[in-house]
Amino acid sequence: MSGWSPPSLPRELLAAFGAAYLLVIAYALLVQGAILLGVLPGVLLIGAYLLWRIMAAVEAIADGVQRIAEQMERE
Repeated sequence: MSGWSPPSLPRELLAAFGAAYLLVIAYALLVQGAILLGVLPGVLLIGAYLLWRIMAAVEAIADGVQRIAEQMERE
């Protein structure tokens, strides 16, 4: 098994996203009075991140299958 892993987000970027999201939640609760207005961006960001990780996993699987096929052709 190879040690390859898709690149992960830097901690500084995660901290910045977290701080910005807390500001969005605070704005949604204190100014707008609607929690769903604050939850929706978080759900969209988490969904986009999970989609990116799934795409990276599918790419790694396809690469592994391609290497197996090439090895079987050589034999």
